[in-house]
Amino acid sequence: MDDFELDEASVEEEAESGSHRTRFLILGVVVALALGYMIYAAFPGNALYFLTVSEFAGKQTAQDGRIVRVSGKLVEGSFLREGNSITSSFRLQDEGGGLAGAQLEAAYVGVLPDLFFNPHSEVILQGSYGPDQVFQADSILVKCPSKYQSLQAELDKAS
Repeated sequence: MDDFELDEASVEEEAESGSHRTRFLILGVVVALALGYMIYAAFPGNALYFLTVSEFAGKQTAQDGRIVRVSGKLVEGSFLREGNSITSSFRLQDEGGGLAGAQLEAAYVGVLPDLFFNPHSEVILQGSYGPDQVFQADSILVKCPSKYQSLQAELDKAS
């Protein structure tokens, strides 16, 4: 009878040991999936690259209402604000005028970043191109001009 009890005890220990391994494996898979999802969810906006104004103008698939980012410089004298509101319209073009002087008509509702009007700043719009041929910007990012660019501009003015 003792042999039978020992065999039964060893079988129970092996079953318990296998059960712990299975639980640990399942827990590891769940943790890995959760971590992978958190990484994926944290970076969807950053996976969206931007087009220049010329690239956007030449790419019909980007003009079908999908969310895209477009980069360019503010066209001097193109900024208009409706009265005392936060609704504004303006045009962007590639640095140096771009190919064939392509310009993008854009509209934005909201407070503009501080460096928006700096002639050395690069403006990146995120939004969609509407059927009215106007890019409706949901957000605006202004890349700070390089300190060397502004220094060079000051030197050019002084000359």
